[in-house]
Amino acid sequence: MNKRGFALIYGLMLGVVVLVLALGLAPSMKVTVDETMNDPLLNCSTTDNAQLKAVCTSIDLNNLFIVLLIGIGGLIIIRMA
Repeated sequence: MNKRGFALIYGLMLGVVVLVLALGLAPSMKVTVDETMNDPLLNCSTTDNAQLKAVCTSIDLNNLFIVLLIGIGGLIIIRMA
């Protein structure tokens, strides 16, 4: 095999690892986000406190993290194929 073949195999393996990592983290992060957002002390839906709004926003961004991991893994695989 030449260098291009090794790069193709390495890229595909890297893309699959990123996808598996994202799919493995998704259920546990979803449970954590759901538990935190439903906490009555946090009250994300009706808060006026800027600090609590920042906490609620950072918790919501956990879902974006999983989407970004899936997207990066998909881009690596598409780029290599």
